[in-house]
Amino acid sequence: MHKGKHPFEESTDSEAGNAGFGASPDEAEFRIEPGPLRRRLTPRDIARNAGAAALFNRVIPGLPIDADPPETRQEAEPFSALIERTLKRLNIAESPWLDELAQAWPRLVPPEVAQVSRPGKWDNGILYIYVASSPKLFELRRSWLKRIELAVRAFAGDDRVKHVRLMVNAVPLPFGNK
Repeated sequence: MHKGKHPFEESTDSEAGNAGFGASPDEAEFRIEPGPLRRRLTPRDIARNAGAAALFNRVIPGLPIDADPPETRQEAEPFSALIERTLKRLNIAESPWLDELAQAWPRLVPPEVAQVSRPGKWDNGILYIYVASSPKLFELRRSWLKRIELAVRAFAGDDRVKHVRLMVNAVPLPFGNK
């Protein structure tokens, strides 16, 4: 048996779901305020607060207010930007663009380079390219490093990749041709 109200007991208007019909909402219900979890407002929060102020400057008394008014809607933000910002805030050195680079690798570099190398890790603006063996690393460094850097910077941008370094892959992983 459960404890609670008697099923036939009288209820007030607020319990019956009629709460809020008599009172008109105010701007505070639509604003984002700093609190214990959010100490500083972001530019998106400031823009939302400005939209809420604009909304309540045009409110006509007696008319209902939309629950999701266009003035307070925020622009969509790409998931990749959210993920990268979260990873950066948590000091995690992974990046979603590295997976995209690995998929595009055979199209970015010549086939003879793609067969013996692959993007490895990205740390503090340095992209490490794993190479199958030491002789191949020497050959790539001597003949292809500048072209690899240009291709990677064209793909990822100059601000993301400062240097490209070649490393011998310590753990044998499958490359294009074995």
